[in-house]
Amino acid sequence: MCAMHTSVRVKFQTKSVTGEQRGKSMNEVNRREFSRLALGSAAVPGALLSERSAWAQAWPTRSIAVIVPYPPGGIADPEARIVADKLSTALHQPVVVENRGGAAGAIATEFVAHAQPDGYTFLFSSSAQTTILPLIQRVNYTLKDLAPVSAVAEGPMVLAINSSLPAKTLKEFIDLVHASPGKYTYGSGGTGSVNHLVSAAFASRLGLEMIHVPYHGGGPAMLDFLAGRLTMYFGNAGELIPRRNDERLRIIGVSSLQRMPQFPDVPAIAGLLPEFQMSAWRGFLAPAGTPRPIVEKLSDLVQRASKDPAIIAKITNLGDEVLTTTSSQHATLIADEQKIYADAVAAAGLKRE
Repeated sequence: MCAMHTSVRVKFQTKSVTGEQRGKSMNEVNRREFSRLALGSAAVPGALLSERSAWAQAWPTRSIAVIVPYPPGGIADPEARIVADKLSTALHQPVVVENRGGAAGAIATEFVAHAQPDGYTFLFSSSAQTTILPLIQRVNYTLKDLAPVSAVAEGPMVLAINSSLPAKTLKEFIDLVHASPGKYTYGSGGTGSVNHLVSAAFASRLGLEMIHVPYHGGGPAMLDFLAGRLTMYFGNAGELIPRRNDERLRIIGVSSLQRMPQFPDVPAIAGLLPEFQMSAWRGFLAPAGTPRPIVEKLSDLVQRASKDPAIIAKITNLGDEVLTTTSSQHATLIADEQKIYADAVAAAGLKRE
């Protein structure tokens, strides 16, 4: 399985809501499930709670590891480091980012899922690991092994087409593909990768028949796209911001409900495909059983960091927007994705290996 460098939230016929609204709409089953994930048990004796609270007050007494499930590069790695630097200052302890790539992020996620839940190991991950991977391949962890802490950032996806095509707009491109079923191609970072699923969902919603060409990572796919060997490519903003003036491609849509400040002249896809919103989130998770006071303390610090103008500017420059959530709102975000990604996997015609 090829590495996935981002994750995408795809909304089918649903309205965009805030983290607080998501929390209110979460069904009771998900509330109980994620409460249990964060607490590690349904009920904790009073004495143990007091002990854990005291532990959290003293925490941390040594360095903290933040595991990123990708090699250096991409967007997750710099975002993790931006926030980690701020946390180091606030906690008066080193917060060290470690890159553990491989198996589309499953190796790092499994490592954290089964790590000692003592507040010294966290995952900086996305729905690529929490939701997509378990749908398409067998992994040695489940959501029950992870406790949501806080999301940090999200960013829309950007739709680009080859500039040699006669289509100049999203509507013209859709009409062009409709007129020649099976003629046009889209690339991805691999079968089951995020941009594969987003492209498949996009085509499915519009009734487009296109050919998927998988690559070993987004980099090779982008190179072939720029060389004119692919018709369409869905990338995150960080991939396409440096190429927005490249004459070899034409950016025709963004997946946010409104235009992006980085692409002010590019319309939202939702203008033609109502309620089609895709955004990539990244954030912190802990091993299940990590004391709740520690989870809440780190979540609070991440939320404070997310309001720092310097951090907001850095994340914006990467092509994302800050997404500030509590641990419960982050849990809701993950829970809400389950059916969405199941539908996207079905649209791509994938089955678990």
